[in-house]
Amino acid sequence: MQRRQGTYPPGLIALVLVYAALALIYAWATPIFEASDELWHFGMAEFIRENQDLPVQKPDGVPTHWEQEGSQPPLYYTLAAALMLPFDLSDADDHRQLNPHAKVGVPGALDNKNIVLHDTPHPPLRGTVFAVYTVRIFSIALGMVTVCAVYFTARLAVPEGERWKNVPLLAAGLAAFNPMFLFISASLNNDNLVTALNSVVIYLMLQMLRDGFTFPRSLAISLLVALATLTKLSGLVLVPVVALAGVLVAVRQRNLRGLITLGASMLVSWLVLAGWWYARNVLLYHELFGISMMVNVAGPRLEPFRLSTLLAEFEGFRIAFWGLFGTVNVLTFDVFYRIMDAVTVAAVIGLSLHFAALLRKRPLTLPDQQTHPLALLLLALVLVIGMVSVIAWTAQTYASQGRLLFPYLAALCPLFALGLAALFRRLPRPFVRLPQIGLALLALFALMVPFASIAPAYALPRPLTALPESANPVYARYGDVELLGYEAELQRYRPGDEVTITLYWRPQAPSDRDYSLYLHLLDQAGGVMGKVDTYPGGGKLRTTTWTVGVIYRDEYRVRLEQTPSDAFLLRMLVGWWHVPSVTTLEAVDEGGAPIGSVVFTVGGYVGDVALVDAEDFTPVEPVQFGEVVQLRGYRLQGARLWLWWESTGTPDSDYTVFAQALSESRIVVGQGDAPPMLPTRYWRRGENYITFHQFTFNDPVEPGLYPLIIGWYRPSDFARVDTDSPDDAYVLTTMQLP
Repeated sequence: MQRRQGTYPPGLIALVLVYAALALIYAWATPIFEASDELWHFGMAEFIRENQDLPVQKPDGVPTHWEQEGSQPPLYYTLAAALMLPFDLSDADDHRQLNPHAKVGVPGALDNKNIVLHDTPHPPLRGTVFAVYTVRIFSIALGMVTVCAVYFTARLAVPEGERWKNVPLLAAGLAAFNPMFLFISASLNNDNLVTALNSVVIYLMLQMLRDGFTFPRSLAISLLVALATLTKLSGLVLVPVVALAGVLVAVRQRNLRGLITLGASMLVSWLVLAGWWYARNVLLYHELFGISMMVNVAGPRLEPFRLSTLLAEFEGFRIAFWGLFGTVNVLTFDVFYRIMDAVTVAAVIGLSLHFAALLRKRPLTLPDQQTHPLALLLLALVLVIGMVSVIAWTAQTYASQGRLLFPYLAALCPLFALGLAALFRRLPRPFVRLPQIGLALLALFALMVPFASIAPAYALPRPLTALPESANPVYARYGDVELLGYEAELQRYRPGDEVTITLYWRPQAPSDRDYSLYLHLLDQAGGVMGKVDTYPGGGKLRTTTWTVGVIYRDEYRVRLEQTPSDAFLLRMLVGWWHVPSVTTLEAVDEGGAPIGSVVFTVGGYVGDVALVDAEDFTPVEPVQFGEVVQLRGYRLQGARLWLWWESTGTPDSDYTVFAQALSESRIVVGQGDAPPMLPTRYWRRGENYITFHQFTFNDPVEPGLYPLIIGWYRPSDFARVDTDSPDDAYVLTTMQLP
């Protein structure tokens, strides 16, 4: 490679070193087992280490430490098992205690992002922790191989000339500084080995296309392809493309012997190195690739997979190519995905223009000695077959993740970089260097992601010494933990909104059980509209381990999932329960007396309120109260009164309606004061509401007709709202008392 390409350029060396430094930061920011499927990848390597054998998959629903990864080819896991041999893994079960409330696969989850429970995000470097980080460093080294292979592949794929000289470094940088590639390559994951092997194979394939057959190169390609297929089924994608490249070389150079040598060495290498594992699949599962068994263990799709399904999941797919961290539940800044969307579109446009220019200049013919067009077509074919394989896989199970294209980075990144270069070289000179500037910005953003997005997802809450002034003081004790206060944004909520509440806890003693906190959003009848079940600290604390005597700030957002079509005061129920035994903790006051349910007002809810049916009401000429509400009609049935109101503004306070029956001497003989179900501070102009009033009467009261007056007042000081009537009380009608 050095004889043909020259020594490694300083730019590539610097880029690889920066990549390695960034990858180490990503490894630090991600607690063990919190990377995509790392828990199961570790379990697979651990099984091989302990048993010197492969697990036999059983789709019986019984959990295992390796789950669907037990259906993967074993090369990466065998190497990982060898690396873990010096370490004591007896503490592995302590580090993989599952979070029962984990929100795995929920992008943007606001709590319970951790799949396992951690006493600290950075435990001492010993035992299982040391073993995992050792394999992570091995994976980072594999990522360095990938970045170099992408660079040299791009050097072979792009045209010669001064204008294209920066494309290889741009291609390598697009791989090295992709936050998602950094995240995966800094984890224990078999993708790292198959990506490195595939990348080197793609480079050697293009070298063969340019220079022709040699036995050492054909043997190297054959061995690497076999090893790739023993690492992950993604390695099989390159087999038909390498075969096609061999046919093209044989036809162009009239070298049938070289083609036969390549084909024979690929077949023999595969049979010797990888064939045994595929034969094992046939014997155990009656299928060559083990895909059906893997789907059964991972969980099949429950609905048909159609084009609409593919389009619906495309957004998640593309996000997972650039940055979907944790266990597919930690996002970074939304603007980053939008920018990369624009960059992707620009690359596709530029690549299309480049291909069109090639076809106009010279039609593709096999005897043509220009390898550039054929090299690009082979790279594109790798990418197309890779995408088809990913779609075929995700059609069977829920796996629409763009990172599954990483095994084809050596094809994707050179095409991507060439497209950008081809587009920007057509722009005015000041814009020509934009791709290089953009690459530097991508590297800076990649540096920011671990600190801004990944590490905070697992950071433990910082204990407080006193209740903040912003908190509303309350007191309730559940077992060994005290609730000292809360904060709620008393605002208006609509269907689908998230209600924020912050609780302040002070443990008196560690519990002997890990209790779960439950938060229930309640409607006016006590029905649950949304809920969260979690360990405290958003799933990151355990009641058996938290620090006694300090105050923990605990913030949650609860989504309104059940959305009735009316309006009312929204409340939050707070309590504790023990998941395994399904028992709840009773809330008591400072004296130990039971206090029943602990419920807080958290705002007002306004659903899709239906229009008032005017036929049910006796209309009145609109009667204005203040500048915020007017009466539109009423319905009176015996001692029950309904009033129809229209909001003409936004009241600054909560008001109550008074409704009174008066005697001739204006003595109140009956009263039905009541606030609206939705406090008036949440009303908005143009909305209609109905208040209900049940009258109670003095005893005794004489039969007859009694004037009925209504109005509004502020409960805090009983000040009435202005209206054009004496005493700010509007005479509505008369009420007949028997």
